Amino acid sequence: MFGYSVPQALAFLRIEGELERQRLAQLVGVVAVAAQGEKRSIEQLQRDLSKE
Repeated sequence: MFGYSVPQALAFLRIEGELERQRLAQLVGVVAVAAQGEKRSIEQLQRDLSKE
């Protein structure tokens, strides 16, 4: 179909899963900081996320 071997496809899926976990972890951080509602915490989170 696409010409990928099974190990290549599994490696791709493993990497994609890790990236998704990282995105979800960032989202949880955003929600947690937003729930606190402190401007300083939100600004710090913005700086942290812009570094990545």
